[in-house]
Amino acid sequence: MKHLPNLLVVGGTGRNLGKTTLVEMLIEQFHEKAGLMALKTSMLLPGEEYLHGHHKLINPDEFELLEEKDPSGNKDSQRYLKAGATKSYFLSTGENAINRAMDYFWKKTGNSTPVVAESNVLCNYYIPGLFIMVKGKQPAKPQAKALLQAADVVVPEMDIDFFKRVINGLSIINGCWNYKEVEVTL
Repeated sequence: MKHLPNLLVVGGTGRNLGKTTLVEMLIEQFHEKAGLMALKTSMLLPGEEYLHGHHKLINPDEFELLEEKDPSGNKDSQRYLKAGATKSYFLSTGENAINRAMDYFWKKTGNSTPVVAESNVLCNYYIPGLFIMVKGKQPAKPQAKALLQAADVVVPEMDIDFFKRVINGLSIINGCWNYKEVEVTL
């Protein structure tokens, strides 16, 4: 697995846990210092279509990378722009295309800018500079259970004060994410 120290990934054990809110808070905190880009990924696995709402189905060997230009709506990629991201992208990928899709993303955007990604799938293929999982009260989706073990930090769903404490422990040094543990209790 490739190490990407300029990538911070926020994943979660389910839907509606505050992942996008946490990404917005991260962007708001660091965009002036680092010119952050944002990325939202979606990988539709067989049998999980119901988890992806309005996202279109994509062939396992294909991907689509869309750059968001309009900050006025309420889609996650639009919310990232409103929060201060310099650019915001939505990546929809089939399970066989993730490596090609991310190679295309990095070629298009450059490899040095810090990126905040809302994604569960990226940590199966890359080692980010920091991986934060948002844990819900409901049982975790099957693929999210293993990710909980790999996370650098696990935060409880929609706990804004907890989110703030974790963000206070973060820094970006030479374009790379760093985390100094702060005292947090679940």
